[in-house]
Amino acid sequence: MDNRLIITNIQHFSLHDGPGIRTTVFLKGCTLCCPWCSNPENISMAPEHYKKGGITGVYGREVSADELYDELIKDRLFYEESISYQEKGDEQGLNELPGGVTFSGGEPLLQIDNLIPLLEKLKRENVHIAVETSLFIQNRQLVSALKYVDLFYVDIKIMNEIKCKDILHGDLNLYFKNLDSLFSWRDKMNRPRPVVMRVPVIGGYTDLSDNRNAVANLVSKYKPLKVEIIKEHNLGAGKYESLGRNTPDYKGVSDELMEIYKAEIESTGVNAEICRI
Repeated sequence: MDNRLIITNIQHFSLHDGPGIRTTVFLKGCTLCCPWCSNPENISMAPEHYKKGGITGVYGREVSADELYDELIKDRLFYEESISYQEKGDEQGLNELPGGVTFSGGEPLLQIDNLIPLLEKLKRENVHIAVETSLFIQNRQLVSALKYVDLFYVDIKIMNEIKCKDILHGDLNLYFKNLDSLFSWRDKMNRPRPVVMRVPVIGGYTDLSDNRNAVANLVSKYKPLKVEIIKEHNLGAGKYESLGRNTPDYKGVSDELMEIYKAEIESTGVNAEICRI
């Protein structure tokens, strides 16, 4: 396992995992067990057998940093040219960023020690690097990533400490510690790392008024570039079936509530966007 990464998928020409045209790498393993997870195949670190449409296979394979680099660098031309694909007038400056590579999961920073050789090679080629993270990781893992990652997408989930522990198996105090580290970090030119925060709006969990109030307080404190609000969906249903598991029982969230949530966040002075999946 030394110096090797466990991934489930490499998605080329991705337009929804960061600015520009990107290649998204999905890494296996997560510290959380969100009942609404749309990537259940990435929760366990271990490879898992699946059966779908009469076809059997395995979620998860090992690759070396060099093997993954060779695959990712093939798309470099798209990364460099894709800044022109961004919409103009984005006051957050995200349209000024190039395409690049996004590491997702699961929780990609769980594998940061083995990721670093790959990140170093990508940085030498000036490839823009983004990470989608829950931040429920060891603080040292985040600190290790800060040197290499150009853009962070950070989830906001359940903001009640007891519920977070009972439902997600997450330590909310660790999450807050990591947020402090992320937003206080500066590079050699005293520049912060840009952060976009994402809220999955899930009926019966994150849509409740007390959770929405806590989210508004959180974004008011940290002032991310923007907040993306994502309505619950069932796009992961086929994956649950392929693993022989029950599909999450979604309660539903109205479009009206999504607009209310957006307005609540924007009342803090932070731009919010309702993302259509």
